[in-house]
Amino acid sequence: MEPNEVTIDAGGRHAAGRRFGMLADEYAAFGAALRSGWTEASPLPYEEFAVPYLEFRRALLEDCDRLGEHLRRSGDGQVVMAEINTMAEHAAEAGVEAAREGRAWA
Repeated sequence: MEPNEVTIDAGGRHAAGRRFGMLADEYAAFGAALRSGWTEASPLPYEEFAVPYLEFRRALLEDCDRLGEHLRRSGDGQVVMAEINTMAEHAAEAGVEAAREGRAWA
């Protein structure tokens, strides 16, 4: 590799984006399994315990959904950044080539 050569390496960001997507899918499946395993009825016999327990379960499921969304958006962001980095590196490479040609003519 020459000292002024530009190397394009967006594979890591693309791979991270795919892995975040896979993790989001796995997490969504986990949340769906959790949701399907629970009924609307509380397993606790006393309302004093049942109501807070059901509220806790609802909040837990909402947080699971929110985390899955964050994972997916993070993965999408990694893919977008890989594309932006690739475009920026192509522009830098064109600039290096133009500078080399300018020196060759000088």
